[in-house]
Amino acid sequence: MFSPTQHIAAAVIACSTLLAPHAAFAQVHIETGGLVFDSFYSPRSEYLVSDMNGAATFSLVNAVDRMSYPNMTNYHQDYGSIFQLTAREGYRVTGYSVSGGFYGTHYVGQSPNGSGEPGSASSGAAAWAYASDTPGGASFAYGSHSVSNLNGHSDFRIDSGALDKTGSFYFSFDGYAAGSASPATWYKPGQWWPSRAYSAAEVGLKNPLLLTVYTQAVPEPHTYAMTLAGLALLAGVVRRRKRTVQKNG
Repeated sequence: MFSPTQHIAAAVIACSTLLAPHAAFAQVHIETGGLVFDSFYSPRSEYLVSDMNGAATFSLVNAVDRMSYPNMTNYHQDYGSIFQLTAREGYRVTGYSVSGGFYGTHYVGQSPNGSGEPGSASSGAAAWAYASDTPGGASFAYGSHSVSNLNGHSDFRIDSGALDKTGSFYFSFDGYAAGSASPATWYKPGQWWPSRAYSAAEVGLKNPLLLTVYTQAVPEPHTYAMTLAGLALLAGVVRRRKRTVQKNG
């Protein structure tokens, strides 16, 4: 699980990406049926995967570039991002989900007979997603997923729960991947150089993240008025029929 210090550091990264100059990076603007998606700091451009039935899915491609095993014995990779989500006029955002998965390889090298210097391996990764009404403001719809010493795959989906957001708000995704490993070493009889059995502590995101945002049309005020008028008319018809039945009964 990530520490409060890591969380604060990632929040700073996310806010700085929003405010920093972006001459070397793309600013992505995507419009869907009920939503507008904007990113501020994208080495690779995010893109729309699908938009149907009030669900728009975006591929967040940059996290996997940063949170991947960098082929080093010791590493700590941080990532922070922030996106503006704006419900189009006549729509509201009712929720979102972000899905992805970690991969990992973890094993500790050992000498054949347990002699010499033992090997070691340790790895950990975490991802957390949340929303806020202003960049760096109070967060809501918070969720997280973490792994340690992963050997295989660990998929995750972080859901916001029910939302009712018109206009704009901000979605953030932060995370890290870290590990360290050292080999077991020993000397064979008559051999002056050490033999080694290497350890592995690999961990990272295995694919781009998928962000799905759910929207719903908001009835206009005159629609409510027409609905209430129709219900009142229907109630009047029912009352008249009841009176007619009672009179003729």
